[in-house]
Amino acid sequence: MPPLHLWERLAAHGFGVSVVRDGVVAGMVLGLATLLMYVLRSHFNVLNISLIYLIVVIALALVSDRRVSIGSAVAAFLLFDFVFILPYYTFSVSNPDHALALFVFLAVATITSQLVSRVRRQTLEALERGRRMETLYALAGALISDLTVDAMLATIVGRVVDVLEVADCAILMPDDDGRPVVRAQRGTAPDLNDREQAGMLAWVLEQRLPATLGPPVGRVHMPRGRNAGPRDGRRSARSHTALYVPIASGARVAGVLYVADVAGGRRFTRDDEQLLTAFANHAAVALERVRLTEEATRAAVLERSDELKSALLAAVSHDLRTPLASIKASATGLLQEDISWSPADQRDLLEAIDEETDRLTRIVSNLLDLSRIDAGRLRPALEWNDPEELIRQTAERMQPALNDHPIRVTIAGQLPAVFLDYVEISQVLVNILENAGKYSPDGAPIDLTARAEAAWLVIEVADRGPGVPETDAERIFERFQRLETHRAIPGTGIGLSISRGIVEAHGGTLSVSPPPGGGAVFRVTLPVSGPEGARGA
Repeated sequence: MPPLHLWERLAAHGFGVSVVRDGVVAGMVLGLATLLMYVLRSHFNVLNISLIYLIVVIALALVSDRRVSIGSAVAAFLLFDFVFILPYYTFSVSNPDHALALFVFLAVATITSQLVSRVRRQTLEALERGRRMETLYALAGALISDLTVDAMLATIVGRVVDVLEVADCAILMPDDDGRPVVRAQRGTAPDLNDREQAGMLAWVLEQRLPATLGPPVGRVHMPRGRNAGPRDGRRSARSHTALYVPIASGARVAGVLYVADVAGGRRFTRDDEQLLTAFANHAAVALERVRLTEEATRAAVLERSDELKSALLAAVSHDLRTPLASIKASATGLLQEDISWSPADQRDLLEAIDEETDRLTRIVSNLLDLSRIDAGRLRPALEWNDPEELIRQTAERMQPALNDHPIRVTIAGQLPAVFLDYVEISQVLVNILENAGKYSPDGAPIDLTARAEAAWLVIEVADRGPGVPETDAERIFERFQRLETHRAIPGTGIGLSISRGIVEAHGGTLSVSPPPGGGAVFRVTLPVSGPEGARGA
């Protein structure tokens, strides 16, 4: 009989490495005790020898398996009779008192060793249950902190390997086509090309029941119709110790927890199967939590998207209607042949068309910027520019649209060249100036100032409007957010949000604060050298 086959038969009957090792140690201890008592037997009587053997048996029961403790009691009984009871070196007994002593010793040693072994086993089981409960609590805490499915599955696999001391552990989940794929593993995962292992995985996923390849583990058996192993009837040590536990939540089966190859060659126990089921339940709850969170997030995104879409349509339709109506009226007037327009009147109508077209262009530009910010595709075309030229040209371009609000430009000292996107930053100033003109009283000036502070360019736009309360200083930069006191003034509510997105893409900031004299001051700060790492890109 091949040695491996013999070892597999022993393991199948519960004689693993630890049992054989304890048996060898017990035999050596009994042999040593017998040798010492044999050398000193002139100093011992039969009672002393029986008590010494009893102490040795109890000591072995404290540190070894129940089967080893019984074997130790029987071995001590035989050694006691063979070496120390007359006639020596035989198993016969000449003195009836000695025979009684022998059998009393056997009974006491056997019962005592059993009681000690039971206490030892219960103590070890209690300690193991406590350790496993701590592991489950720790696992629950770890899963809460894990944000992705892969991180959670890797955590579970790692804990299973550490607690059960298995060489192989894997979590398999069905893909979109229903085929199991490995999502996390330590050691070797099941061979999905192997018909037997693939069949086991399919059976567990379909039946939602645990299964084992080889001897039963508690109430877990090999499914009917599955092969017992290779054609010669032998099974590998790995398949002897393989367990498949479903990861199920309600009616859903999320995957399979696979473990194999227990350390020391021992078999899985009912406690192991229960612990694996607990691990699988934790995994199912965690996966269900992730699934529900993703569904809730998708629902919230869709709801928010619908809200933004409705708000955008409501705001833009109003802002589009006004310039379109003005353009239509001016163009219609110019086309009326029965009206003789003077050159000055014609110029006024054409200027109105030009201004309203610019206004429409700004609205469309803002919408395009909004879509690029949402898609994360806002990439400023950075170049070295003269900020004073940018500021003065923007003010000149906006002055006709703000004809009753004179723009007062103040440049403090010599401004350095700044690494920025000329068009985008100009659009930011246009949005802020247009916003200032909307909320300032008729005839009130708008102050546009700029200065250099260390490695930053600071641009400020100050108006004489109602101002912004400190509690709303951040809210006004959210898209479609408008203060209740400003509802009567037309606007889309996206200009400031877009402006902040553009400024932040430049590595700067956009904020608002109330000046001492009333109104609002919008402050744009831009790094002179552009966003960090931009020049090296």
